[in-house]
Amino acid sequence: GQGAGTTKVVPKPTMMSKRFWSVFLLLYSIFLNISVRTNAEVVELNDSNFEHQTQASTGMTTGSWFVLFKAKGCAHCKKLAPQFDQLSSDEAVVERGIVLAQVDVPSNRKTSVRFGVRGFPTLLYLHRGKLYHFKGKREYDVMKTFLLEGVASMTGEDIPEPMSAITEFLATVRAVFMEFYDIAAGKSGLAGYAVLALLVAGLGILGSIVAMFLLPGKSQKADKKKKSKKKTQ
Repeated sequence: GQGAGTTKVVPKPTMMSKRFWSVFLLLYSIFLNISVRTNAEVVELNDSNFEHQTQASTGMTTGSWFVLFKAKGCAHCKKLAPQFDQLSSDEAVVERGIVLAQVDVPSNRKTSVRFGVRGFPTLLYLHRGKLYHFKGKREYDVMKTFLLEGVASMTGEDIPEPMSAITEFLATVRAVFMEFYDIAAGKSGLAGYAVLALLVAGLGILGSIVAMFLLPGKSQKADKKKKSKKKTQ
């Protein structure tokens, strides 16, 4: 009698268990989808964590990185920010293992010099050990196409190695020279000419200060020579 009772109730738990697992799997897949989207945010990189996070020169096992070099006061950077944020949570971009990150240029000169960043916003794509420069329109669809399709037909550059103290100094000097070259060539617009004018004015003031200290010394020496000549006469 007890055995017959148990055989009658077996189908009901089986039906419930099937429904339970189907609902559980559905909720789990929704949870994973939501977690992927919420975790896909723009990563803040700096001189201290850039190489550790991206592993740019050691195999790039952390994925591909689309990096925005920007500055807080840059109007073009502010205009780009919403579209860049939107791209970071794009499902197709996330599924490809592409991480979006940003570097503040003024406070992270070492990384900026390493990658030859001479203006902002600058967008660089680090993918499979190669470096690609994004030079298209800074729009959501254009950037997405570049990442998913455009790179396949491009030839990338070797990713520069982290710099030693000497190479960093030489690269910094070169970067400063190139910035002044751009200003002199008129590539920086009115702002560049303003910087050049301030530089010339500063050099003029510095020269006048140096002259004030040097010229009196020369005149005193001349007076001493004149007095010594008069004594001999």
